[in-house]
Amino acid sequence: MNKIAPAEIASMLNDWYLAIKKHEVEESSRLFEEVKPLLDDMEEDQEVLAYFSLLELRHKVLLHEARGQGFQHEEPSHMNATSDMLKYYFFLFEGMYEAYKNNYDIAIGLYKDAEQYLDNIPDPIEKAEFHLKVGKLYYKLGQNIVSLNHTRQAVKTFREETDYKKKLASALITMSGNFTEMSQFEEAEAYLDEAIRITSELEDHFFEAQLLHNFGLLHAQSGKSEEAVSKLEEALRNEEYARSAYYYHSAYLLIRELFKIKKKEQALSYYQDVKEKLVAEPNRICEAKIDILYAIYAEGGHAETFHLCKQHMADLLSEKEYDSVRELSILAGERYRELELYKEAAHFFYEALQIEELIKRTEVI
Repeated sequence: MNKIAPAEIASMLNDWYLAIKKHEVEESSRLFEEVKPLLDDMEEDQEVLAYFSLLELRHKVLLHEARGQGFQHEEPSHMNATSDMLKYYFFLFEGMYEAYKNNYDIAIGLYKDAEQYLDNIPDPIEKAEFHLKVGKLYYKLGQNIVSLNHTRQAVKTFREETDYKKKLASALITMSGNFTEMSQFEEAEAYLDEAIRITSELEDHFFEAQLLHNFGLLHAQSGKSEEAVSKLEEALRNEEYARSAYYYHSAYLLIRELFKIKKKEQALSYYQDVKEKLVAEPNRICEAKIDILYAIYAEGGHAETFHLCKQHMADLLSEKEYDSVRELSILAGERYRELELYKEAAHFFYEALQIEELIKRTEVI
């Protein structure tokens, strides 16, 4: 069973917070009963758990005030102290949820709202978490310098706090991803090497598989497709990882690299595996991406595949998968240029430029 994304739980917690603020007792109780059992199935996220604890305390106060129920921890001064933190969490997790849905402009605005309360949050770890979340968003948008500025602040804090090794490793992965996109591969690999050293101490094999995926991404971007394939296949040998949503990211990258090095049979084998998995677990984004690869590599990239590629690109755009559209447009353009289909190639190169401009216009925190 796939774990529930923290962003989805956080969105439910924000609904609960609004019900508490409005003194809607029945709605608050309903949401409490709905969300509490889901925490066991959520991907690990200490901030979301802390937010739940704060809301549970507020919920008990509400039941005490509105229904006269017993409440053993009445501490008005403590409740005042948590007011800014609740507001901070509300905007942070609204932003996190919008980022999860690829509504980037809305997410950035909400993160700005959260930042207004950051100075009133005394815990340096909370501040580091904020910068890491913002850094990951800008990394996804391809705004690498902005992402690095935020992520460096997170790395600094997590290095100073020895109990947050996994968070440090996560921040190092984001640092590496940015340097990978900037073609500074030695720096990227150094950050991943540090992350893998930390992870080996934690004995978290799922996280190790995530790191292997990132090594695969690094090797792919640096033109070492054989090494990328090796790392990605190793990641997918982890059964828990292969059952998770991360499977689709690694499988897509694996198919792409196998096609690049003309290992067509292996690429098609993985393609068929993914298509079979998609029957039981639909994933519109992954299906569009691998079908574009199939069209331009397996079917020869002839003129008839052009309209199929356009259709799949439109599907990705509707999901706001801008980085995927940019990457695949460049691949399609290069493939059609090789086949001397210059009109088709020009279309996709122009589409990549348009996406680049769209990303550049995204507001910066």
